[in-house]
Order: sequence, then structure tokens, then C-alpha cells
Amino acid sequence: MTARHPNGFRFSDEFINRWTRLLVIALFVITGAGIALGVASDADGAPGWLGAAAAVVLVLGIAGPIIASAVLGGEAIRRGGGVIGALFAVGLLAGASGAALEIPWLMWGGGIVLALGIVGFWVIGWIAKVPMYIGLPGAHGKVVQREDDRPEDLFGGDDPRLRVKRPRRGGTDAR
Repeated sequence: MTARHPNGFRFSDEFINRWTRLLVIALFVITGAGIALGVASDADGAPGWLGAAAAVVLVLGIAGPIIASAVLGGEAIRRGGGVIGALFAVGLLAGASGAALEIPWLMWGGGIVLALGIVGFWVIGWIAKVPMYIGLPGAHGKVVQREDDRPEDLFGGDDPRLRVKRPRRGGTDAR
């Protein structure tokens, strides 16, 4: 049995937040390096391979963090969910590449794979009883979550960081 936090995910909030920060930083740093290489390739006397290197770094700077975050997101929901995350990411990237390169079959195939990845995320999220939002969480989005049985806290429920936050009466959370 997979150990779960009260929020329904397999990974702790600290783990998820740390990897989110690292992947966002990697996205900006690697993409920035690709842009810098692209600018350098336009200079007089720059080697011809520099433009190709800039394109490769840009693609890796965008695709790498997207694929990693999708795989980690799937694994956070359910063991083996990384396959669904990879399916989602490959569909997203293939659809975008097909649209950018004007290859209709790649765009439509990527769109179909992306849709299968989205449905897969919803299915494993429903099975794992994680909260899923329709809309944005902070903008009065509707939460869809199975209520038949809350996820069991196997991490020692005495830790206040793992307690479910409930609004206090009177409208303030300050003590």
C-alpha cells in the first residue's frame, strides 16, 4: 500500500514544492542560456554550429522541465502515474511541434495523446482521492474529490504540517 499524506498525494508538500521550484528555475536558466546562445550566434564571426546549439538548448530548456514535472506529477498521484505524465507531456510537445512546423498529423496526433493524458490524470486522481479543480483553486474553482473515504494518514498525524486546514469561526486564522 502506498503511504499518503492527508491531501491524497504520495509525496510530501515539501518534496512537491522543492521540485516545483527547481524545475521552474531550470526552465528559466536553461531557456535563458539558449536565448543567449542564439543572440551570440548572430554576431559577426560566430561559428555556424552555435545557432544549432542554441536551438537544442532552447528545446531542452522547455521540454525537459515539462516532461520532468509531468512525470513527477503523475508519480505524486499514484505509483506508475509517471507513464501517464510522460504521455501527457509527449502529447503536449508533439501537438505544439506539429502546429509550429505545420505538420497536421503530428499536431492532431499530439492533441489526441494529450487528451488521453488528461483523461488518465483525472482517472488516477479519482482513484487516489486527490482534490482536482475545475478552474483555478484560488478563484472559486469547483473542487472534485471522492468523499467516500478520506486518504489514510500513514505519516503520524501528530505533525501539524500534515493537518488539514479548516477555516475558523469568526473569519480569521490568527491566534
